[in-house]
Amino acid sequence: MPDGVEAKAQAAPFALPQINISAYQLLLSGVLIAAFLTRFVRLGTPGEFYFDETYFPRTAQEIYRNDPAAWQFYGHENTHPPLSKEFMAGAMKIFKVADDIAPPLVPGVGGLENPYAWRFFGALAGVGSVLFIYLLARRLFDSEIAGLAAAFILTCEGVVFAQSRIATPDTFVLFFMLGCVYFLVTDRFLFSGVFFGAALACKYVASLTAVPIVLYLVWKLITRLREQPREERMKWFEIALPAGIALLYIGLAFVLVGYLGRTPDTKPGLFDGLGAADYAGWLLVSMAGGSIVAGVAGLVKQRMQAGGTGTLLTPQGRTCLEIVLVVAVFFIIVPGSVFLSTYIPMLWHAEYRGGFLGIGSIIHLNRQAYDFHSNLDQPHPYSSTWDVWPMMGRPIFFYLGSDESKIYSLGNPLIFWASLPALAFVLWQALRYVGARVEASRVLLLWGRLPTRQAALLFVILSYLGLWLPWAIQQETGGRVLFIYHYLPALSFAILALAYSVDWLWRQEEQWGKYLAGGYLLAVAVTFAYFYPHLSALDVPGWLERTYYWDWLSDLWPSSWLPGWLTDWLGIVRSPFNWH
Repeated sequence: MPDGVEAKAQAAPFALPQINISAYQLLLSGVLIAAFLTRFVRLGTPGEFYFDETYFPRTAQEIYRNDPAAWQFYGHENTHPPLSKEFMAGAMKIFKVADDIAPPLVPGVGGLENPYAWRFFGALAGVGSVLFIYLLARRLFDSEIAGLAAAFILTCEGVVFAQSRIATPDTFVLFFMLGCVYFLVTDRFLFSGVFFGAALACKYVASLTAVPIVLYLVWKLITRLREQPREERMKWFEIALPAGIALLYIGLAFVLVGYLGRTPDTKPGLFDGLGAADYAGWLLVSMAGGSIVAGVAGLVKQRMQAGGTGTLLTPQGRTCLEIVLVVAVFFIIVPGSVFLSTYIPMLWHAEYRGGFLGIGSIIHLNRQAYDFHSNLDQPHPYSSTWDVWPMMGRPIFFYLGSDESKIYSLGNPLIFWASLPALAFVLWQALRYVGARVEASRVLLLWGRLPTRQAALLFVILSYLGLWLPWAIQQETGGRVLFIYHYLPALSFAILALAYSVDWLWRQEEQWGKYLAGGYLLAVAVTFAYFYPHLSALDVPGWLERTYYWDWLSDLWPSSWLPGWLTDWLGIVRSPFNWH
């Protein structure tokens, strides 16, 4: 360096990474943060078991302690499969370790007796449900607005909120069901099957998720068949083989239901004490066997005639066979494996290893659970019937604290009551290109087309009905007592209908559409905030407490402000608005 020349150090340029965040992503982040805060703030309140927490976390504590008694049916909560309780036990362990390492960072004390631990993964599943319904709505309706509306509405829904903050399986079922359907409609069948199995491993009612699964696969089959070249017609055995396999699935389902429904304290053979479900199932299995044998024979004959060369199946035949095999692999084998794997902690104990690899003990425990639910018909003060759920006819009173704080599993009225017209609107939109008339010969004639967008809307409607109406059959045939939280899976599809309706309003050219959509979402949020104290055991002033009931209307009744002699002379009775 020459003398007199001062060296100037130049710092190397440092470029910040470019982050592109859209307004939709910011809004989604805000909704997820709101869902997280509402689920987790004051999650430890109440600091005791309430409602059905007297069953599930107690058994989870036994699993945590590796107590073999946790897997006994009587005196323990084994009326449902174990996955939700294993999540609770896992959270207890995590909180215990975290409390040992960094106590100031852990809410509550320890893990075993810490209500934060019992409820942690359930609340996390509640947040996850918000994310999945966003993804599902965005996928079905190809709209960020619809996805955000669905996530926001689910965040502000009272029953969903209350169930995500109590240590019971229902929030897990909703989370895994929504995940299953989302991965289904994105053709990620392995993940869909895993989530289906996890939902079943939380609660048997998750079996109704088979409705959207079947609907989507049937639609996929139809669309793929229409895309196939039609140079060659399908041969008879190309129909017989996949039809037989599909019939086999249905028959085995009936056989399973019949087998589980027999007296659980005996060990019947497959053909002992057969009932209606057994006869129907074995009849279908026999028919399926004949169809499969005929189909395979046709394939063999075709192979021999072709001299071992050429293709045996037309493109349409391969498509049909692929779909039924997808069902076998991803929606029977994968979910079944997930379901059985949740009983591994039970099989660590030698006394439960009866039967092949302990399968006998698992079957026996599930037969006892099936028998319990089939005969659970005693009345409950907060039970409800399937037909009042859409109107939120009977909320559940969960908890009353010593300070008069309360928890209800209470739906947001603006969501429940608006969902029915939204479902009707979605049905109308789904069938807008379809015409129908009844001919003089009393034949129903249909014509028109069903574009992909309309098919998605019809999928929402049929899934809603398939998740709701089976409860009518169950209850009308003398099934178990029901509660409003059994409506949660169907409610999620009603919320999808609401989200589509909001999106439709928002896309109107006139400003009134945006005003209505935004005003509705704002009203939903305000209603949720109003009911929040009675959803989360938050103590409120007496004047606000009174507004939750009809009592305040009695102040407007004439008997409250007219003289007694005048009300007697006029024949005015006392106010009918005394809720208590």
